[in-house]
Amino acid sequence: MPKKLFYFYAILFIFSSIHITHGQNESLVSKVERWYEAEQYDLIVQDSAAILSYVNLNEDSVSAELLFFLGDAYLAADDLDHAIFLMEKELSIRVKLPDSDPFLIADSKSNLGYYNSVLNNFSEAEGYFLQAVEQYKNIEGPSGESYINTSIMLNQLYVTKGDFQASQKLLKNLEKVTEDVIMLTYIKREKIYLLIQLGQYTEAENLTIVLAEQTKTNFGEASIRYVEALNLLASIKLNQSNYAESEQLFNLAISIAEKLSIDFNTIQSLRNNLAIIYSKIGLFEESNNILKTIVTKEDTYDNALTLRNIGINYAWLNQHDSAKNAFLESIEIVERIFSTNSLPYAVSLKEYADRVSLKVDIDTSIVILKKSLKVAEKILKKSNPEYSKYEFQLGKAFFRNNNLKEAKVHIENAYSLRTKYLSSNHPLYAESTKKLAELAWANNDEKASLSYYNDTFRNYFHQIEAYFPALSEQQKANFYGNTLRPAFEEFNSYVIAYEKNNPELLSDMYNYQLATKGLIMYASAKVRNNILNSNKPELIKQYNSWIETKELVAKAYSLTEEEIKAQNIQLDSLLTASKELEKSLSRESSEFSDVFKQKSITWKDIQAQLKPKEAAIEIIRFKEFSPDSSGMFLNTIYYAALLIHKDSKYPELILMNNGDDLENKFIKNYKNAIKYKVADKYSYKNYWEPIASKTAKYDKIYFSPDGIYNQISINSLYNTKTKKYVLEEQNIQLLTNTKDLIAYRAKSTSNVALNNAPQLFGFPNYNKGLQEKDNSKQLDASAIANNVSMDRGLRGSLSRYIRGNSLVTLLPGTKEEVEKITTLYAENGQRQPTLHLSNAADEQQLKAVDNPSVLHIATHGFFLEDSPVNQDDDSDKYSQNPLLKSGLIMAGANSFITSGIDESTGQDGILTAYEAMNMNLTNTDLVVLSACETGLGDLKNGEGVYGLRRAFFIAGADAIIMSLWSVDDAATQELMSTFYQEWLTGKSKEQAFIDAQLATKKKYEDPFYWAAFVMVGE
Repeated sequence: MPKKLFYFYAILFIFSSIHITHGQNESLVSKVERWYEAEQYDLIVQDSAAILSYVNLNEDSVSAELLFFLGDAYLAADDLDHAIFLMEKELSIRVKLPDSDPFLIADSKSNLGYYNSVLNNFSEAEGYFLQAVEQYKNIEGPSGESYINTSIMLNQLYVTKGDFQASQKLLKNLEKVTEDVIMLTYIKREKIYLLIQLGQYTEAENLTIVLAEQTKTNFGEASIRYVEALNLLASIKLNQSNYAESEQLFNLAISIAEKLSIDFNTIQSLRNNLAIIYSKIGLFEESNNILKTIVTKEDTYDNALTLRNIGINYAWLNQHDSAKNAFLESIEIVERIFSTNSLPYAVSLKEYADRVSLKVDIDTSIVILKKSLKVAEKILKKSNPEYSKYEFQLGKAFFRNNNLKEAKVHIENAYSLRTKYLSSNHPLYAESTKKLAELAWANNDEKASLSYYNDTFRNYFHQIEAYFPALSEQQKANFYGNTLRPAFEEFNSYVIAYEKNNPELLSDMYNYQLATKGLIMYASAKVRNNILNSNKPELIKQYNSWIETKELVAKAYSLTEEEIKAQNIQLDSLLTASKELEKSLSRESSEFSDVFKQKSITWKDIQAQLKPKEAAIEIIRFKEFSPDSSGMFLNTIYYAALLIHKDSKYPELILMNNGDDLENKFIKNYKNAIKYKVADKYSYKNYWEPIASKTAKYDKIYFSPDGIYNQISINSLYNTKTKKYVLEEQNIQLLTNTKDLIAYRAKSTSNVALNNAPQLFGFPNYNKGLQEKDNSKQLDASAIANNVSMDRGLRGSLSRYIRGNSLVTLLPGTKEEVEKITTLYAENGQRQPTLHLSNAADEQQLKAVDNPSVLHIATHGFFLEDSPVNQDDDSDKYSQNPLLKSGLIMAGANSFITSGIDESTGQDGILTAYEAMNMNLTNTDLVVLSACETGLGDLKNGEGVYGLRRAFFIAGADAIIMSLWSVDDAATQELMSTFYQEWLTGKSKEQAFIDAQLATKKKYEDPFYWAAFVMVGE
């Protein structure tokens, strides 16, 4: 039978002191005593028949002592049922004996109390504990060690059962009766657990900080007691939603616990808590990865909690069958070890109904939630913020069932409790206000709904400021995408519903888009800039160490599985190290944390930057949201264009409710028209005409795309009415976010002196490094793929990407391109560029550039779309990182594809977006990616395109020229030469680029040739 502890820490055991009385059966007693002292418990159990035979004939002190030995032997074998039976028999004998030591009787009762609690026989356990406590008090007084230890176990029983009133009374009494420092430490610990259960986190935190210091002094840092104190403090931080500090404390506790080699229950509890943090911030798979390492088949409450948390994560991941199975297994364990009137059972029902049942059978869920609320009300009372969770979940269920009246009652009850007992910055507060906003919307109460939404978003921005600094970039993306972004998206639907009566709502819609669009990308770029300019050598050293680790990760991703094993590269360890370095930088550097402090930028600030006859447009992509049935996203996709100009009173809305068509059949038509060079009669009408009808009068439009608009070259759209392309009708400048206009206009020209000469890369020798014998024969890509394990990683992905039987082919036109640009710099009296051709145009040289004024790269580019074969292959780690699926092919790439990384340089000849964002381009005015598909990548709504564009922006570039499709070599040379000619004679980058497209169009009429490249930035 498995053992169970109420909390994870060790319980003090109380065993009887045995004094063998030699008598009639002296040989049996001596033998059993000898086995006991030698811990040969199996021999005692084997001799149980002889022991019980003696006991049945004699009810004396020797029988009691033999029963103790035998009962303890069964305990050692984890057979608690037999052990308790024997202990009860022992106690009954001792009670009858006139000369029994009352201390031994109290010991027996205390032990029976503990082991009954292990078996979850709470009623029997409480009875034994109360009797033992009373006897110890009579024997040694209320300050005695045995009295206090047993009282502590009784208190743990009360807390486990949820009888907090009895716990408060008992602890208050214990504090009065002892002055012993160690005993007071134990009592204080119990009080903290109780305060956590009562939701009194501030008082619990203050006590725990003192307790941790006392524990460190009395027991040392390398002790189970200090682990307990850390766990307590981390648990409090978790309940306060201080996830960064909580994670740090749990990890410290786990590292100490593992070194101490303490029991599994302790490690399980700590890791369970750590997994809860990851789940809270939306890292559901990461959370389950931890939980699956600690789940067992045993009937323990810790195991039930682990299964429940696994179920919660599966529910978030929409794996409902797996979620249901985990929940039901957890509930079965809870039912076996607790009564159905216990708090653990109430929690289990609540979580199951909310996460799983509610999605299938609402009526049944309401019944379950009512039952859990009734139990919770008896135990927690209505003054506990934990109780608010039961009210909230039941209210949400009624809302889902369209019973708005009952929904409002329960959700408002939860909100009132949270307002009274929690900070308005607590995530549970925002959970309530968001649901009240939806409820008010469903009741057509526009004013109340808007107030609750604004309250929710104020809380969200606090969460971003509080939590983001201590998360890795991937964790930030998961937290924002899973937890916060859906609320901003549903608010957009709310605006659409009411903007005609209240156009001020469009201001809110625009402002929230400014605050959140590209949030993580902007933060990454700013952090880099802040650290490198911090004048803090140690911080910069730590940052560079992080970058070096990421470089090692990129190298590992370039290898095949066999090569990784042969070189003994621990990819998972490198990834963990990179993440921990990033999080360490976050915790210790204000350069990280200051980035997320919200700066109040509104659309009016952008308006102030606009000149007469200029306009700015924010494109916002969102799904339609309905407040009916507790609020659900529907299948309709909207694209909203918010237009502002110098005289705007409010942003003007241009709404397109055919987003699904824009993202599917219309985009296919657009791409086919470009690819096959046929007339496109539909794309202008679908993508631009609604906007053009409002913007024709403006001389210049600052345009920030979202969603599918990132895949369209707006200038290429053909107006069938005027017989002109947008390029010829309107002047459009692309921005990542229209707030960029503020930074561009405020940007000082002083940084011009900080950047270095232009760096031009072209005509890479892709065969650099190949053996002569390999050059003498035709290189066959498919043959190489069959001879080398290339099913994973960059090599395998590129082998699938390269079409035909040849490897990467040379591009002679790129040599002419960069040489022509070099000549143009000289002819215009500009600083001479550094030219990298052939073997010099390699990855190592490219990564080494340091703040060039211009970085021009003319080569092959690639974007690896998801392979249908590998879409569900979790082992293909390469394909799971979108920044590894796009890149530039440099010198030596064919050598890498045929034989692996160049051992002399450690490079593979491929610059991925993952590597590009580590480059030093802080003062670079322009990056030109003169290659195919350099503007493509994975679309992340609200965060733009995860590819080279994002990477070079994070690296520091002000503006980027990139391509959206495979480009023509000759037309590209023409476009690039003309662009530099126009720019170097004094035009702005933007005007020079437009003029270059117009000039190229005269020679190559079809947009396939002149519209592939777009410029983003200023």
